[in-house]
This record gives sequence, structure tokens and C-alpha cells, in this order.
Amino acid sequence: MRLATIRLTRDRTAAARVDRRHVTLLPHTDVGALIGSGPDWARRAAAHTGETLPPHAAATTEPVLTPGRVLRVGTNYPSRGKELDERFQQAPSMTITRPRTVVGARSALPLPDLAVSGPLTAWGVELGIVMASPARGIAAADALRHIAGYVVVCHLPALDGSTEPPCSRTGAESEAPSSALLVGPALVTADQLPPGGRGLTLTAELDGRPVQRANSSALHFDAATLTAHASTLTTLRPGDLITTGTPGGTLGSPLAPGRSLRVAIKGLGEIDAGFTAATAGHAP
Repeated sequence: MRLATIRLTRDRTAAARVDRRHVTLLPHTDVGALIGSGPDWARRAAAHTGETLPPHAAATTEPVLTPGRVLRVGTNYPSRGKELDERFQQAPSMTITRPRTVVGARSALPLPDLAVSGPLTAWGVELGIVMASPARGIAAADALRHIAGYVVVCHLPALDGSTEPPCSRTGAESEAPSSALLVGPALVTADQLPPGGRGLTLTAELDGRPVQRANSSALHFDAATLTAHASTLTTLRPGDLITTGTPGGTLGSPLAPGRSLRVAIKGLGEIDAGFTAATAGHAP
């Protein structure tokens, strides 16, 4: 299934199943609430026959879900490791954060004065893993059955110019108040993709210029390994998001006001973001 979150009115959103000829509204406020509604959420979503909307309703600006926690992996593509001159460790380095700002697939975000904050280059397209069921201390061989599906993610760190802590292997949670997480436009369930989301093409463009291109099969730590390792740090819960790292290519491509960004994963969709100049006192 392909699932999205659609804004119906100023005060109402709904999860939706995106079919070829129409969009079927589901009885949940967003896809995260759907996944958290019980272990048979996928069966109920597939069988639901409620109100429908035209296909263009799937072009939503809402984040497909707002994760309670994000488990972010550090360097995980050889191209990124080469770019940063980093060696891979025996186990993934991860941080657990509670995102303050989550936005959808079509967004406008304020950025600071780069003369003060320095270039914003620690961004990039990522494959996101959304958890379907609780998991603690699971083996990699068992990990994929705990995954609800996959999403396009772009993490924009330190939008106020502050320095974020490096990835660690601890289970301590933190909040990154200056960062923004772009998620969307849809979640594609795991049964519709190759195991572990392998073989997917990731791309990023800045002002229409290609800056990243990679395949998810190049991940050093794959989806099963990341999910299993994350479950040793904390009890994973439905709707938790694991990000799998970004390829190389962005260090020479800083974000700035007036620039536009497009990140995409074939089969999952694309995120478009524009950047404006931050006003005094404005933080995401």
C-alpha cells in the first residue's frame, strides 16, 4: 500500500490509502496514528471502503507522520565516508532525538544569515524506516518483520547555526531544537518493496542541479542491521523513524535563502523545499 496524510480542512487531517484511481480516507488523523492503532492496522487499511477523493488529493503538503522519536545513523554510505574521511565502525553510531519541527513534502523554511552561521551542508536525501511493532533486542534476521514501510527523509540540522552533537552509540534521548525533519510524501509498506528497501535510487537536486545520486543497496549497514542495533539502544515503538544516512555530495552544496531543494527516492516520492531568509528571533 501507499499511504499519505491529507489535510481536509484547517482543523482536520486524515490518513489515506492512495490507489491508482482514487484516494480512500481512513479513520485516523495521520499515518502514524494508523500504525499505532493495533497490530492489524495494515489489514484494516487495505480493506477500508470509506470516503474517496480524486487522485490529485494525494499531492499533499502534510508530513506523512510525525514520529515520536527519530533514530539517526551517522555515516552509512561509502561515498559519504570518503567525503568526510571517516572509517566505518563495527556497529552503527546512532542518536535518538525527539524532533521539534516536522514538515511535509512541499515546504518553505527560514534559514539564518550564513555569514554568521557558516554553510549548511550537513543535509541530504535519506531512506527512512518506519516501525510497525514494538521491538527490543531483536536479531537482524527478525528485524524486517517489525517494519511498517519506508519514506523519503531529509534532515536539515542546525538551522540556527548551532552545533549539533555527533552521533553516539548510547540510548540517551535528546532534542535538536534548531533542526527540521522533512518527511513524505507517502509511506510505502514493506510488502511493496524489495526486502529491506534495497535497490532504490536516491537523488537530490539543489536549484535543479544534481548533487546526490546513490542506490540503497550501497548502505554499509542495511535496514535489518540498523533496526536490530537500534533495538539494543531502546525499545522501538510503532511510528518510530530510523534514518539510514545520506550519500556523499552535499559538502560543496550549502543551503541558503532563495535556494530550492528536491530530494527523491524512486518508488517512494519526492520532497520539494524552498528557503527564505530568517527574520530576527525566528527559529523553526
